[in-house]
Amino acid sequence: MCVRSLLKTALAVTAVAGLSLASVASAVAQESTLIGDEPGKAFRLWYDEPAPDSDEGWANRSIPMGNGYMGLNVFGGTDSERIQITENSLYGKMEARGFRRGGLNNFAEVYIDFGHGQARDYERELNLNDGVSYVKYKHGGVEYSREIFASYPDKVSVVRLRASKAGELSFTLRPTIPFLGEDKSGSVEAKGDTVTLSGVTHQFNVQFEGQFKVIPQGGSMKAKGGTITVSNADSALILIAVGTNYKLDPKVFLTENESEKLDGFPHPHAKVSGYIADAAAKSYEELLANHQADYSELYDRVSIDLGAEEPSVTTDELVDAYPEGPSSRYLEELAFQFGRYMLICSSRPGTLPPHLQGIWNVYERPPWASQYLHDTNVQMAYAPVFSANMPELFESYVDFFKAFEPRQRLYATQYVKEFNPSQLDPEGNNGWSGPFWANPYHVPGRSIVAGFGTGGWIGQMFWDYYDYTRDETLLEETVYPIMYEQANFASRFVQEIDGALLARPSSSPEQKVRDTVGTTFDQQMFYENHHNTLTAAKILGRDDERLSVYERQLPLLDPIQIGKSGQIKEFRQEEFYCDFSDNLDPHHRHTSMLLGSYPGQLINDTTPAWLDAVKKTLTLRTRKSHIGWARAERIAFWARVHDGDEAYLFFQDLLGGNFLHNLFNDHRGGPLFQADGNYGATAGVAELLLQSQDYVVSPLPAVPSAWPDGSYRGLLARGNFEVSAKWADGQASQFEVVSKSGGTLELRYPNVAQAAVKTAAGRKVDVNSRGRDRVSIETVKGQTYVFTKIPPYAPVAAPTELAVAEGRAKDQIKLSWTASEDAASYNLYRAVGNAPTYERIASDIKGSEFLYKASDLKQIGQMTLKVTAVRSDGRESSDGATAIRLLP
Repeated sequence: MCVRSLLKTALAVTAVAGLSLASVASAVAQESTLIGDEPGKAFRLWYDEPAPDSDEGWANRSIPMGNGYMGLNVFGGTDSERIQITENSLYGKMEARGFRRGGLNNFAEVYIDFGHGQARDYERELNLNDGVSYVKYKHGGVEYSREIFASYPDKVSVVRLRASKAGELSFTLRPTIPFLGEDKSGSVEAKGDTVTLSGVTHQFNVQFEGQFKVIPQGGSMKAKGGTITVSNADSALILIAVGTNYKLDPKVFLTENESEKLDGFPHPHAKVSGYIADAAAKSYEELLANHQADYSELYDRVSIDLGAEEPSVTTDELVDAYPEGPSSRYLEELAFQFGRYMLICSSRPGTLPPHLQGIWNVYERPPWASQYLHDTNVQMAYAPVFSANMPELFESYVDFFKAFEPRQRLYATQYVKEFNPSQLDPEGNNGWSGPFWANPYHVPGRSIVAGFGTGGWIGQMFWDYYDYTRDETLLEETVYPIMYEQANFASRFVQEIDGALLARPSSSPEQKVRDTVGTTFDQQMFYENHHNTLTAAKILGRDDERLSVYERQLPLLDPIQIGKSGQIKEFRQEEFYCDFSDNLDPHHRHTSMLLGSYPGQLINDTTPAWLDAVKKTLTLRTRKSHIGWARAERIAFWARVHDGDEAYLFFQDLLGGNFLHNLFNDHRGGPLFQADGNYGATAGVAELLLQSQDYVVSPLPAVPSAWPDGSYRGLLARGNFEVSAKWADGQASQFEVVSKSGGTLELRYPNVAQAAVKTAAGRKVDVNSRGRDRVSIETVKGQTYVFTKIPPYAPVAAPTELAVAEGRAKDQIKLSWTASEDAASYNLYRAVGNAPTYERIASDIKGSEFLYKASDLKQIGQMTLKVTAVRSDGRESSDGATAIRLLP
């Protein structure tokens, strides 16, 4: 048993024995020096007043909770508690267009009236470590408290109300149905100990029901109309269950008549009643234990500690003070874990996946209908699911995809017939096409707003599901068939143009130049999916019919074009950055031409010329976009080019400019909540701390200088390696890698070849060194490998400001640069045209000028030149100065 498990057991014993939690935790922790066995840091959001009872209060101050089946927003009032409930299938009337076009509806507004207008010593909090929210205050000489949690295993939310004095708890439970009208009808009825709220939204004939069961201890209870009043009780439980007649079934997406999509699906009364009955048969302690066992099994896998102490100020003050406040580092830690918390709340097997607002919506007409947008927003929701070690939460999207895939197969046949009919399979075997937006009832046809590369991006998510878990059954039964059929569509859709296979029509997400040819977005996503499909086929030993087609097509998909500014082109007709159309936004929130670097794997440390082009593109894109998710995505982009300090600027922009007082991401002001920025922040921080896109596990690849000391536990790398790390003064002191599937571990970190490597039990491990900065280990499934005594290193300062001038002859150019203070000499490299790698063309250069002579200079239209510094100990700078040379 690991020490963390021992600690949980010991802490449970303290509740009976009355021991000090701190003393038990300290004693248990002393049994191990492993990072992986250290208890997680405590994180909470807390406030000294209730959230305002308004839409702005909902977005800015309410506490979000959820279990996949429902989302809650808890306001914490004393005169009246307000709990707003969302159920992700409750769709109302939708209009064709518009920012607020209808769509997802507010399920219920639940009020618990106490009449405690004058309260003191007020405090409310959300404890991330146990997934429970708390309210406590004093009124009339009595301390009142509430605990609220949303339980996934029991499919209910639980509210416990208590008073410090017997007989002093009185309240009225008052659930209501918001936005009743032409498209939504319903009623609320109280009978015995239960209030039942039921009705229908008429466009899709969604039948809905919520039940609220009151279980008081002591006192009396009376049902009247749609309310239940409890008088003079000692304590009480309120159990909440909700449901609709919605079912994830291909029929929903294939049925054209909106009012018939749910025909034949049962009314939710039986299942909601079952949830309530099952929960009511358990004690509060059993319900809480079930919830915490489920929640902590996910949440406790990962911890982060950047050295911050828990602040004494409330969370709203913490947010307002960022980044100047003394506890700003705590907010950075908190934001990372809050994104994980939100994904646990909103993406559970058997439930709908998180939409633009996750699982939370207070409106009749939410922003963009709370839909699923596949040109970044869905992918941002799941960006941390693998790296932050919660892969099973992706099952929610797997089920959703399987339900709408048959509709996408019909679209695929339609589009191949329309755009490339010579490749059409008349029997309909044309794969599936990628959607742009979707909701639980409808996936429309193609949109010119985003290209067909959305399908390849979905395929990338499925590949990652396998790649991080290495579950070959999952690969064979789910992942491979989905990727294979996406490649089937792409292989029939692309057309031979100028020696390449290009998408036509093609769009780069949400740029205003549309229906063009071969955008980088489409080409990269098609390439990634073809490549991953072929890799999966080799793993499984498959010889399916079209694999040879994919293999022949792969090099012709031409996923990277380098422009004359040194950028990765977004459009093939682009020469200098964003130069060919006034309709292009050079600071656009979407950076779709870089998806091969993140979340894709096409661009990595084995393609250094492309990495430099990514950095140049990011620099040209600037920091001008204030969109929350875009800032979050840039954290990850900059992390992938190993610039932690630039990534950190975007993290600060996000926390300081977009995070609201309850840590909800404000998309663009209003406030306008959108959950993707929260999920993306977590993913971005994970990329700063661990990467593995080239199948080399790289701990601490881009740690900002603002985080000189810290540790993390449990992040997940490709190959199903669970990684923990500790560092001080910017230097790693310990790594731990748990091999969860066995196989070869490749690990990269400066001077790691000189580290001591042992198992957790202290046995020495055979290590193969691949230079000073990389090692290889043949691992055993279940074994933990501990790296210590890692020698410190000093990075080599890179030269800057490389300048290129033409020489006197056509076969020579003059180079000059600003010298590096660390350089004993310099190396010079070139990458011709769109080449992914550099070739070294000169070494041991003394001084900061060089005349480069080569006979082919007069034939090369474009090349990227790069100069790096070499220190006297032979270590080369990881970065360098680059410049583009164009043929005069």
